[in-house]
Amino acid sequence: MRWPGFAKRHPVWFVALLELAVIVVYGLTGTIAHFAELPGEFVSIVANVVLGGLAAGLLTRLGWWRTAGFRLPVRPRDLLWFIPLLLPVGFSLAAGTEFKGWVLTSQLLISALLIGFAEEAIFRGLMLSALKARGFWTAAVVSSVLFGSSHTLNLLSGKSGVEILIQVCYALAIGFCFAATVLRTGLIWPLVLIHALLDFTSFLGKEGASPAWNAAAGIGVTFAFMSYGLYLMLHRQSPGVKVAAA
Repeated sequence: MRWPGFAKRHPVWFVALLELAVIVVYGLTGTIAHFAELPGEFVSIVANVVLGGLAAGLLTRLGWWRTAGFRLPVRPRDLLWFIPLLLPVGFSLAAGTEFKGWVLTSQLLISALLIGFAEEAIFRGLMLSALKARGFWTAAVVSSVLFGSSHTLNLLSGKSGVEILIQVCYALAIGFCFAATVLRTGLIWPLVLIHALLDFTSFLGKEGASPAWNAAAGIGVTFAFMSYGLYLMLHRQSPGVKVAAA
C-alpha cells in the first residue's frame, strides 16, 4: 500500500485503520498481561512502544514530521498557548503525590513518556493531519472523539464502568483542546512533553484520595479544557496556523 497517496485520498479510512491499530495493540497486550499475570505497566510500556514505533514509521513514510508539528515555532510566543494545558498538574499536586521508589518511579516515567509520544503522534499528529482536508472542526472533533473512546480499553485494567465513563469524558475534552492547540500553533512536540507530565504526576498520586475531590477535579478540568479548546478554535486564524497548514 502506498501510504502517502492513500492517506491523502482516503483520510477517513486512514484514520479508521489507525484507530483499529490502537484497539488491536492494546487488546493483545492486555490479554497477554491478564493471562500471564503481568503488571499493568507491561501493557502500557509494550503497547506504546509498538504504537510509538508505528507512528514514527508512518510520519517518516508520509513525510509528515513537520506537517504534524514536530518543528520549531514560527513565532516563539505561540508556546504561551500551551501553558494553560498544565492545569491538571496543579490538581494532581494539590491532591498529593508520593515517591514510589526508584524502580517503580522510573518505570512510571518511561511509561508516561511513551504514552505522551505515541498518543500525540497518532491522534494529534497523524489523524489530525489527515483530517484537516475535511475542515479544522471536523479534524478536531473526530480525533478527540476517537481519543476519548479509545480510553474504554482501560476496562482491561479492571476499572469500573463509572471510572471509565469519567475518564472517557475527560480524555475527550483534553483531546479536543490539544487538537485545537495544534491547529492554533502548528506545533505538537510541546504536547508530547505536557502529556507525559500530566500522566506522570497522575501516576504518582497518593492512594485513597477523596472520591469527591477526584470527581470535582475531573469535572472542573473537563469543563476548563473544553472551554479553552472552543476559544482556540474560534480564534485559530493566525500566521502560525497558515504556515502549518500549507
